[in-house]
Amino acid sequence: PPPHTVSIRTAPFARRAAAAAVLAALPVLGCASSRASLPPVSEGPAEPARIGESREGRPILARRLGAGGERLAVVANIHGNENEGLRHLDEIVEILDGAPWDVLLIEDVNPDGTAAQRRTTSAGVDPNRNWPAKNFEASTQCGPEPLSEPGVAASHAALAEFDPSLVVVLHSTRRGPFVNYDGPAERQARSFADAAGAPWRVEPSMGYPTPGSLGTWMGVDRGVPILTIEFRRACPPEESRNAVRAGLGAIARREPPRARVR
Repeated sequence: PPPHTVSIRTAPFARRAAAAAVLAALPVLGCASSRASLPPVSEGPAEPARIGESREGRPILARRLGAGGERLAVVANIHGNENEGLRHLDEIVEILDGAPWDVLLIEDVNPDGTAAQRRTTSAGVDPNRNWPAKNFEASTQCGPEPLSEPGVAASHAALAEFDPSLVVVLHSTRRGPFVNYDGPAERQARSFADAAGAPWRVEPSMGYPTPGSLGTWMGVDRGVPILTIEFRRACPPEESRNAVRAGLGAIARREPPRARVR
């Protein structure tokens, strides 16, 4: 794939220095692949930057957006056959650019799966079961070990360094639309569902085990609020677009939560 220009909005120097001090004090998470991989910060409008690549060589792209403040991470796609949110990437960027947050937007954790319209990676591993959660179980579905999938490892490294205060991940299911959450995120889940309107609802549980999921690693193990946005699978673009604009817009406009006490 052609190289991508890195051009990320500058954060205030004092904030970057403070963030660097905090990150230096954090323990190493997961494995060696959790080394720093955030896009560099520079002047100018935000463009996607390569933070890694998939098993088949496709880029894992991320952007820095927002006007600064507490940290919001958004993952636009993780399962290759659930790209209802990914098709609205332009709207997501428009909503988050200038929001009162320091935003990390990871575009697609699993571009090989997206290219093949397949849930799993090219190795047959579910990219939402390959995170270093305490309940990870080595298996065909989850992989031989956490972060065995390059796209997951690159995304994990970026998230571990960014250390967000809130995470939003876009999915879809035939049972949708609803918002699931892990960690202390009920208020944010209801904000999204209320803004998106009926038939959106909040579902505190997916109703089945999710070993090694991003939600478990981030929300349960680390105590960071994380929303799993489940669009209705194969819904018309206008339906998912309206939910993105209303629901994610409501999250982006809200006063960010207080920084966590470490």
